Amino acid sequence: MSPHARGGSPEVLAPESVRSPEVARSLPRTVLLLGVVSLLTDVSSEMIFTLLPAFLAATVGGAPVLLGAMEGVADLVSAGLKVQAGVWADRSRRLKPLVLLGYGISALARPWMAFITIWWQPLLIRVVDRTGKGLRGAPRDALIARAVPSGARGAAYGFHRGMDHAGAALGALVASGLLALGVSVPHVFLWAAVPGALAVGALSLVRESPPPQLDPRPQHSSLPLGEGQGEGAGQHPATLRHFLFPVGLFSLSRATDAFLLLLLTAQGAPPALLPLAWLLLHVAKAALSWPAGRLADRMGPVQVVLAGWVTYAVACGLLAVSPGVGVTLALLTVYGLYQALAEGAEKALLAELVPAEVRGRAFGLYHGLSGVMALGAGVWFGLVWQYVSPAMAWAVAGGVALAAAVMLRVMRPRLLRAV
Repeated sequence: MSPHARGGSPEVLAPESVRSPEVARSLPRTVLLLGVVSLLTDVSSEMIFTLLPAFLAATVGGAPVLLGAMEGVADLVSAGLKVQAGVWADRSRRLKPLVLLGYGISALARPWMAFITIWWQPLLIRVVDRTGKGLRGAPRDALIARAVPSGARGAAYGFHRGMDHAGAALGALVASGLLALGVSVPHVFLWAAVPGALAVGALSLVRESPPPQLDPRPQHSSLPLGEGQGEGAGQHPATLRHFLFPVGLFSLSRATDAFLLLLLTAQGAPPALLPLAWLLLHVAKAALSWPAGRLADRMGPVQVVLAGWVTYAVACGLLAVSPGVGVTLALLTVYGLYQALAEGAEKALLAELVPAEVRGRAFGLYHGLSGVMALGAGVWFGLVWQYVSPAMAWAVAGGVALAAAVMLRVMRPRLLRAV
């Protein structure tokens, strides 16, 4: 289908009637509820994982090695499941049951951290938790795309990511508050079951939109990554590689945010400052994500993704030369701006690139590729950090991110023609 047939031009992602400010500002009930679900889930998660490193060190020992193995194995399992969950979502044509299963598994698994006594138990719990995350990611994002018209998806995904980050900030605050009241760490883990259960309850209120009517013309049964053949919906999956290639390269530059805390520690920040720094980072993400998503609807998601990636490259370069704690804390807001700009816009762009009937698989590929490459990023970043210097690790990350932005800029004309 040509861009003109959809009512736009090659430089516009949706008709102006769809991209109006009124549509961009209105969020359907499904998106609002999924935002609440994400907020409550992250409250539950961060109540546990902000306290987990110290708890593991005191309980089972070997915390650095255990944490590395736990996150690596869990992320690998999650990445593989994200791809498969996208396939299941497209085949079932109903998205909510898979999303509910994913959130339910995580909500049940996390509080068991309160009872660990030996090293393999937290590893198993974390893998089960991330299994739930792998199951829900692609169908949830497809559910949002189904509920929101083209031209307003940037705001929808930005809102969802903002609620996710707000939950992370709130979870850290709740955990700190409970500890201040004298609640033991294991009992904080048990209290995390409450927001987890509320998240599942809120998800049960989501009303799934009916599946879209299939285009009667022949469709591809899978997501080809080569060039498309002719017009029609089958052409759109063929352009997916023009987006996933730079996404994969950019993900290779993205090590875990925990390295920001490690940098502050290396610069001499007191331990009491680290939770506040983590809170600052998530507050910045939460405050900026929805406005950034609405900006993507106005300017087009390609431009906003580019802005986000360049912002990340700049932030890495500045972190490489940061002279001390004060400058690094200020750069956390720049780092948060990158995620606000890129996360929602990337998903909005992906939703435009593929027809609805294969959107679950597209999101599965996106999440799976990002997860695998981010795992590789954590390995190389840590090695460069340890054996060369932290400054070199940040500098290389910024260079890789900038290369990904250049690649996306080269692909931009093809992406605009596809949507």
